[in-house]
Amino acid sequence: MVFHRKTEPAAPPAKATVVPAGQKPVAQHLAQQNMAAQMSGGYGTGPGHNSGQFEESLIGSDLSIEGQSITIRCKGTLRLNGNIQGDVHSRQLDVGRDAIVTGSITAEAVDVHGRVNGAILSNKVVLHATAEVEGDISAEYLSIEQGASFDGRSRRVRDPNEIAPQTEPAAVVSIAKPAAAPAAAAYGEHFNGAAPAQTGPVTYS
Repeated sequence: MVFHRKTEPAAPPAKATVVPAGQKPVAQHLAQQNMAAQMSGGYGTGPGHNSGQFEESLIGSDLSIEGQSITIRCKGTLRLNGNIQGDVHSRQLDVGRDAIVTGSITAEAVDVHGRVNGAILSNKVVLHATAEVEGDISAEYLSIEQGASFDGRSRRVRDPNEIAPQTEPAAVVSIAKPAAAPAAAAYGEHFNGAAPAQTGPVTYS
């Protein structure tokens, strides 16, 4: 008896993709397009793209905000380098080395490099070596680098709602004016109240 081994059919050759002259492959084209968008600040992960992160705002050193009952609200990251007289609410706050903040600060995270005259309420507070803080700090985590100046009391907060920033403006509540009192009757009333109704002639003694 003779056994014969069955030969496996040969695999067909792979098809080669022919790209016409002057036309780039799709992957290469998309890669170059994405790179160009990143350089121009478009989509992707380049500059100007949010990428799921919060927007960043800047108050420069040449800007001063002064007044009464001023509140600055930022839904993203706020970098302060100027002179601010007012309360600040932000998701993340960076007080620059040249910044002076006179007022309370409420944010989820606060990095202080400059001067703060007021209370700080935050989940995480870092006082860097050049920081000068005069006021109480209420936070869950507090870090003070060597060289920083802190004059106040610190208190650990465990309830996040107590130190949550109010990044949305408060709703305006309209107070209705009370209705004007009806004019007093010219007859049958005294100054301290209305007299009983008279059904007949009135006789004064």
